Amino acid sequence: MSKSQKSKQITMFFFVALAAVAGLYSSKVYFQENSTENPDSITFQSLLTYPKTKTFSGFTLINQDEQNITIDDFANRWTLLFFGFTHCPDVCPTTLTELQKTFKLLEDKNLPEMPQVIFVSVDSERDSSKILKDYIAFFNPAFIAATADHANLLSITSQVGVAYHIGDHQTGDTSYSVDHTAAVFLVDPNKQLFGIFRTPHEATKIAHDLSMLMSKDS
Repeated sequence: MSKSQKSKQITMFFFVALAAVAGLYSSKVYFQENSTENPDSITFQSLLTYPKTKTFSGFTLINQDEQNITIDDFANRWTLLFFGFTHCPDVCPTTLTELQKTFKLLEDKNLPEMPQVIFVSVDSERDSSKILKDYIAFFNPAFIAATADHANLLSITSQVGVAYHIGDHQTGDTSYSVDHTAAVFLVDPNKQLFGIFRTPHEATKIAHDLSMLMSKDS
């Protein structure tokens, strides 16, 4: 690696880290300053709700069965939305494991309907539908995995509030890094962004908050 390439890489890492810190700070300020009293008096253990639900649309994802996913597929049920990539060494498998534990806890509560979990890979170059299918089945075959081309990924991530960066690499090179937001986003049955579960993710807390919301809806 040349000196200029090293300098460029260090600079990129610096800005990604800076963006992460800035995002964490701004999210704290956003939720603390704009949060309103919960009208239903639900005390959440992990969920941070938006002051007002947020609309997002205008994207098409391709799931592990090569079927399209649009905003209409978020209708009429609660959805946990998480962004990552299958080559992720730690954050993604850890988060998906916690979501699987969450799923199990919710199943034990005999809720009328389970939420859906959608894992969106921001690394479409490596993550084909087949790879996504094998990957997500390891955690739970009921989970959905999807990806998209750059334009559609940019559309959904920019609206949801997800930052990601694909490391520089040559065409055909499969050894590169991907940085991404680690939050789990919650979408309500009206296809609106309802809130986020920030790290560290704990299945018992997530299950508690979801069961409170879903029991209220039943």
